[in-house]
Amino acid sequence: MGSILTLVLALTGCDNDNNLSYVPNLYGHGDGSITGRVCDPESYLWLEGASVYTHIIDTSGELRDTRKTLTDENGEWKLEDLADGTYTVYVQYGSTTVDMFDAVVSNGTEVEVPNATCTGSAGTDVAVVSGDFDDFDAVLQKVGIGGAKAVDGQRGDELLQFLGNIEEMKSYDAIFFAGGHLESGIFYGDAGDETVKAVKANLKDYVESGGVVYASDWSYDVIAETWPTQIGFVGDGAPDEAQIGEPKLLKCEVTISGLENAVGGDTVKMNLDLDAWPVADTVGDDAKVFLRADAPWRQGMETGTEENSPMLVEFESGKGSVVFTPWRMSANLDDPGIDVVRWILDRHLGEQ
Repeated sequence: MGSILTLVLALTGCDNDNNLSYVPNLYGHGDGSITGRVCDPESYLWLEGASVYTHIIDTSGELRDTRKTLTDENGEWKLEDLADGTYTVYVQYGSTTVDMFDAVVSNGTEVEVPNATCTGSAGTDVAVVSGDFDDFDAVLQKVGIGGAKAVDGQRGDELLQFLGNIEEMKSYDAIFFAGGHLESGIFYGDAGDETVKAVKANLKDYVESGGVVYASDWSYDVIAETWPTQIGFVGDGAPDEAQIGEPKLLKCEVTISGLENAVGGDTVKMNLDLDAWPVADTVGDDAKVFLRADAPWRQGMETGTEENSPMLVEFESGKGSVVFTPWRMSANLDDPGIDVVRWILDRHLGEQ
């Protein structure tokens, strides 16, 4: 979330009147209660740990008591022991009051403050193949996708078990590959390696059946080996050969209007923070390039620049899609990179 000040309660009926509300009962004791739920609209997750309270002000204007509670893991809260009357309810996160509204308790009943939906992409089922580099758990938490299936990309047996089960793969809307997971003997190997053939066949089947593959930074070999004609990388095509990009905050050209609207302009700076990252040089006829930049590279003592290198590529295969970024999504979760990350994920997962 960009700032505590940007948090907005997903509650309707807010009055936001700065006048204090008074209750006739001196200390406000009674059988009534007020309940509600708090949503963070930035991440579309129910907000845990927000403080909700109301002051008991008697008719003389004197503060007599305070009822307070915290939102639970589902963003839910309840203020109890309230006499009939009008209460100004405050919601705080940290030290900042982010909203306030009035609620009326009558006849000792429970008043439920209506809440807006808090879904976003929260209903999406995804799997994450972990690695040494990109932190997709942080990315998914930021955009409001929870409950990801964790696949340990450092354990060959676990990774092969997952990629060898096409029916399980198809149960997920998207599979994320973080760079730095195991690749040899899984995505490439000796000619005729049946395990490698099976893995690549399952990946193709998964995407053609409607799944989405997201690959970032060093996981480019997954794409280069499985869909070799869609994205070309510098070097001779050998595994890891293209990992020569120099770390830099790169100014990228935006090539599609939808992304321009998301970032508010025709350029955006993306953080390529790895010591070496894969440099792409060509794309296939069916691939779409949404970001381009002049990519600085170093190979031994030799340096150079790959002009107009693709920085965000997407291509379709059957009913599904593959998305590649040479930059780590988790290194771009602040402005303006987060706008790009959200746009990428919303294209395929936002309507789930």
